[in-house]
Amino acid sequence: MRTGRVTGSLKGVTFGTHAGALQLGSGRIGFMDEAGPRLDIVRIDPSGRPVVEAHYAIPDPSGDWERAGWLATDHSRRYIAVGSDFDGSTTQRVTVIDRVSATARTVSVPVSSVTTSGEPGTEEMEVFLVGSPLRLVVTAGGHLDAYRLSDILAGDRRPTAFARAPLAAYPHGPIANDAGTVIGSDLAVGVQTVRVTASGFGAARFALYPVAALQSYRPLMAPDGVTSVGTQAGRTPDGTTWDRVPAYLTTASTTTGAIASVRVGTGRFTRAVATRSYAAAALTTTGGDRLVLVERDPRTGAYSGEIHGVSLARLTADPTPGQGTTAATNRFVAASPDGHDLFVSRGGEGLVTQLAVVGDTTTRRRDITVPTALADGGYLTVVDPGVRPYDLAGR
Repeated sequence: MRTGRVTGSLKGVTFGTHAGALQLGSGRIGFMDEAGPRLDIVRIDPSGRPVVEAHYAIPDPSGDWERAGWLATDHSRRYIAVGSDFDGSTTQRVTVIDRVSATARTVSVPVSSVTTSGEPGTEEMEVFLVGSPLRLVVTAGGHLDAYRLSDILAGDRRPTAFARAPLAAYPHGPIANDAGTVIGSDLAVGVQTVRVTASGFGAARFALYPVAALQSYRPLMAPDGVTSVGTQAGRTPDGTTWDRVPAYLTTASTTTGAIASVRVGTGRFTRAVATRSYAAAALTTTGGDRLVLVERDPRTGAYSGEIHGVSLARLTADPTPGQGTTAATNRFVAASPDGHDLFVSRGGEGLVTQLAVVGDTTTRRRDITVPTALADGGYLTVVDPGVRPYDLAGR
């Protein structure tokens, strides 16, 4: 980040953008190489060079692997869970990796069919490694199922769930506090969380979205380890074009159950990123492209404070107002946990803009040329070896 110079690359990797990167601490991340399929653990050395420390093959005996849906780790970062995403299937697979013994166990778990858009189908299976004793929890179509990790590590390939809790419709982003004592998901109309107990699950909390909006666009956990943050599209009539869709930033607390939304503009937006002092997202509007920064309220932990905008040069393939977005490119946003460095990609152009944030002032530092076009916005993550990770899910 000091120079913007490319210090290394990994060739021949098909990065699983849906599962994202799992922050493991000490300069390490885990991610899916979907070409394997396999889970790679990579360490960024002091010179900035990526070093592959381990590969864990994901069994694919039938050759029908589609992609990893979600990744999860536990509070100690010893274990990693890789959840499958077989579209429409009521049998999913989870591979649990033990980084200490360098072993992996794969289990089959059932999920329930649900009715989506009037047709029977399945939801994405989210995975969690939480609780004490440690257990694997999955979203399983209208409910959360908990499996003893000890059974899985002992070789049980078809474990039986020992606890179940109801879950409302359409989970699309796992939420877990860093302690692994509260989990949940953003859903169709709100956020649901539940406390993890020794015997299974405690009481659940449900909070409706404060505004009429769709589920959060892939929320993540903030550096406080208890607050989830995500961007959302406001509900609009069918056929509404991108340039007339309201955009919101929504914050939910796993501690108090409180939820808050702020409108950040109208148009096409990216996933959010959260730092200790602000959350940010890139927004494409009819009036131009910009970064939107929303200050954190230190009293509540919610990102609901003052809003700042930073103009961005338009993408070469920005969408046209009143038309679709199929041919348009996207952006991706990342930031250092302290918020001092903010990055936004230029999809299809092979550039990442680095900005410096000091208080209310945001200035452009440099454009970084990368050895890829960053199709569809690419994927960015910041790895800081001096920061203890605080998100138990891949983002």
